[in-house]
Amino acid sequence: ISGINAEWPLRPGKVFHGAHNDILWLQRDLGLYVVNMFDTYHAAKQLSLPRCSLSYLLQRYCDVTPDKQYQLADWRIRPLPEVMMKYAREDTHYLLYVYDCVRYELIQKGMFSL
Repeated sequence: ISGINAEWPLRPGKVFHGAHNDILWLQRDLGLYVVNMFDTYHAAKQLSLPRCSLSYLLQRYCDVTPDKQYQLADWRIRPLPEVMMKYAREDTHYLLYVYDCVRYELIQKGMFSL
């Protein structure tokens, strides 16, 4: 992306996509409270993109069509099968790059202050 450089502020502590339920579960089940978080779903909504799914953002910014086979799987099972571990790695591989892209667009549109 033209304009992104090392001068940008550091990334937030956590980047999620569509974190609403994750946040509820982390608080309820583990007593964890997430702070300093950026949600790419809400950034996509603010940008009025045609869709806000992670799949759409991966296609738009990374030219990647993800395999969403395990999206609705039961992620509470332990140990996670290797195929689910692989899915999780692939599902998050581009997330920080997507964060950079949507943040850059928000800045360009005056919707994000540094």
